[in-house]
Amino acid sequence: MLHVAALTGDAPDRVALLNALDAHPALAAHASGLADQWFGFLPGFHRLVLHGGRLMLTLCVGPVQPMLRELRFTADSVLLGADEPHPAPQNVARGPAWDAWSTKALARVCRPGTLLSLHGPATGVAFAQALAQAGFTEPVGVSADATADAREQGVETGDVRSFEYRPRWPLNRSRASRHSLPVAISQIVVVGAGLAGAAAAEALARRGWQVHVIDAASQPAAGASALPVGLLLPHVSRDDNPRSKLSRAGVRLTLQAARRLLTDGTDYSASGVAELSIERERRLPDAWPQSGRQWSDDNLPPALAAQLRHSGAALDKAHWHATAGWIKPARLVKALLAQPGIHFRGHCDVQNITWTRGQWQLHGANGECLAQAPHLLLANAGDATRLVAMAALATPGIRPVAPLMAMRGQVSWAVHPATSDDRLPRFAVNGAGSVIGHVPQQGGEAWYAGATYENADAPETSVDQAHAHNRSQMARLLPAAEAAFTEAQRSKRIMAWKGTRWTTADRLPLAGGLHNGDQPGLWLSTAMGSRGLTFAVLCAEVLAAQMCGEPSPLPKRLLRLIAADRAR
Repeated sequence: MLHVAALTGDAPDRVALLNALDAHPALAAHASGLADQWFGFLPGFHRLVLHGGRLMLTLCVGPVQPMLRELRFTADSVLLGADEPHPAPQNVARGPAWDAWSTKALARVCRPGTLLSLHGPATGVAFAQALAQAGFTEPVGVSADATADAREQGVETGDVRSFEYRPRWPLNRSRASRHSLPVAISQIVVVGAGLAGAAAAEALARRGWQVHVIDAASQPAAGASALPVGLLLPHVSRDDNPRSKLSRAGVRLTLQAARRLLTDGTDYSASGVAELSIERERRLPDAWPQSGRQWSDDNLPPALAAQLRHSGAALDKAHWHATAGWIKPARLVKALLAQPGIHFRGHCDVQNITWTRGQWQLHGANGECLAQAPHLLLANAGDATRLVAMAALATPGIRPVAPLMAMRGQVSWAVHPATSDDRLPRFAVNGAGSVIGHVPQQGGEAWYAGATYENADAPETSVDQAHAHNRSQMARLLPAAEAAFTEAQRSKRIMAWKGTRWTTADRLPLAGGLHNGDQPGLWLSTAMGSRGLTFAVLCAEVLAAQMCGEPSPLPKRLLRLIAADRAR
């Protein structure tokens, strides 16, 4: 795998990107794959996945120094552009892109021996001096590799200057804490074959790991991931808070996985989602740029607004999420687990965990060894806290996790009669619960409404009570479409799906390591609540980045919010 972290003050638009790629005929076959992902570059990090997941581009949009400080990896090589590297976007105060502080921030993501290639003469002597003060030395002459790279990119070799990071001073300990060494690629046991476990298994297998996935059920996706269909859409907030940023990062990665592994129109559909402010008002930030409107816009396209009016929906304070849609979670789970290097085994109910001779060993009710490996990932929803406690007894140094809460939910659904109901929009609608009106099923199309959201400690509502709740929510969202619910009940076509989601008090997932640096590898990915489709693939990439010493898909400040050990 190749990881590229690219820093820019403002990403070029899609037209400029395609025009630039036209100058490189060898890239023509790959231009569409990049262009499909080239949207919505608000300030922050954006992960683009190319070549089947083997080329990862982390696009960091914003002033160069803050972006460098948010990166946590060690670069093998650095390429710096020419005249004014990474100018600030229009809404950010402009200043010198590269100064002493910026070059020091650059040095923090380098190791002794990291090569730096500087293209263009306009940075001048002052910048070379700043590089020298940060620990970069300029060898005599230009290396053959740098010259070849420059010629391939159409740069005059006289405009290329080569440097190497060779500080004259010993590196302090804080650098070691910032750049933990990647663990050796080996074997890992993943407990839990839902969205979280399957996504992590696929991410690690793509990096060369041998992954053993076990589950207490006989088949994958037996818990909350057995939901027939779920929504994938970004969270909207007036201040564009961290939850909104995390949701966009997750939606981007999940859609990339769906396009890579699933069948469009059958397993998923990125047809967009309309969100209506029914239960709570959702407002976009006041100065919402065009890159943000590529995600969420308060101006609905006329044809979509007409469909909502036909369903009786109130369009005031409505949003359109263009990059959103529905996915069948079980289909995604099975596609993720079908990748090379992943081995699934069901009927494995873990009752005890031990650490013996450098291996985690997981035992069943009769003491039999169900699986063993040097690394262990717990992705089994609410039961993960029990297994973390067992692991802490097996070996010292395991950090605690936050308590989890169980929330029950029921979805109501029915297969359409012979012809699909045009009172239901062709796209999903969210706001008071959600309605997904046209989902292909065996024997036709179906609609889905719900879900309820009940604390598992409260008395459980009956199926009929849950149906009544979902019907009332559907009536609030799409008044004219409530008749479809009534007709399905009258003809006894109405069906229900029930499940339990697990979440934390702050409604954010837990992802990362639970061990100290010198302790065995124990990892966690759980507590995704009702946003498993949004967070599972994102948390998998966060875990893989931590384990393999790669650039993270999230900046450091957002990583802290979902850290598995943030209970500290």
